[in-house]
Amino acid sequence: MIKAKIGKCVDCSKESRLTAARCQYCYWKHRKDVKKSKIVDSGITIVKKQAKPIRFLSKKRAAQNVLYLKKRRIFMEQNNTCKARLSGCTYWSTDVHHPQGRMGGLLTDESKFIALCRNCHNFIEENPNFAKENGFSISRI
Repeated sequence: MIKAKIGKCVDCSKESRLTAARCQYCYWKHRKDVKKSKIVDSGITIVKKQAKPIRFLSKKRAAQNVLYLKKRRIFMEQNNTCKARLSGCTYWSTDVHHPQGRMGGLLTDESKFIALCRNCHNFIEENPNFAKENGFSISRI
């Protein structure tokens, strides 16, 4: 760490504690500019690039989601009633249940879709033992 001295800043001429001949504000502003602009390494100037943000979804999963939404829309038009008919059922289906999960190709496999209302879907998701006993959930192993 550079020892701070009292004197005039080379950038703003303000009398204050100095770090590398600059006041605290000018020092950090200068360091930010140096880091952002260029890195000089043995005579070669390299421009530092900004890091790309991490994608929320992979390109593969985004493509699967597009296909899934198309298949889901068609499936829900053809299957508009709830298949579970548990207590509190609203009769009209609003959700697609995936009994074996949504990993890999199971997300878009229509043979594994079950049309359910929101109340029945919540009950099935919250009670996995009941779901397995009544055929609403299949082992993933």
